[in-house]
Amino acid sequence: MKLFRDFIDGRICFYWATDIGMQLSPRLATLQDAEEWWKTFLFTTHRGDERRCSIHDRRSDFDKRRRFSRNGRSGLGRRRSDMPVRVQCDLAGDKIEAWKVLVRHELRGQH
Repeated sequence: MKLFRDFIDGRICFYWATDIGMQLSPRLATLQDAEEWWKTFLFTTHRGDERRCSIHDRRSDFDKRRRFSRNGRSGLGRRRSDMPVRVQCDLAGDKIEAWKVLVRHELRGQH
C-alpha cells in the first residue's frame, strides 16, 4: 500500500492505493487525515489479539517522543502504525505546474 499526493479539481489531496494503483481510501484533505485513515485501516484488518485500546501511539506527541529518546528508548514505536507516514508517489507537483501555466495563459488572454 502506498500513499499518493495528487492535485485533483484544483485541490491537493492524499489517498492510499495498492502497489498497482487501485485506490483504497477516499480522497483525504490532509496528511494527518491520511495517517488517521491508514492507522484505522491497519487496526481493522489486524488478525489476532489486540492489546492496544487506542489507535494512537503515545509517542506521537513530539514532547513524549523526545522524553522516550532521552531515557534510552526508541522515540518511535515498534509497530508499522507507530511510524510517521510519508508520501511515496507525488503526482501533484507536475499537475500544479501545468495548472499554473494554464492559469497564466488564461490571464494573458483576458487582457
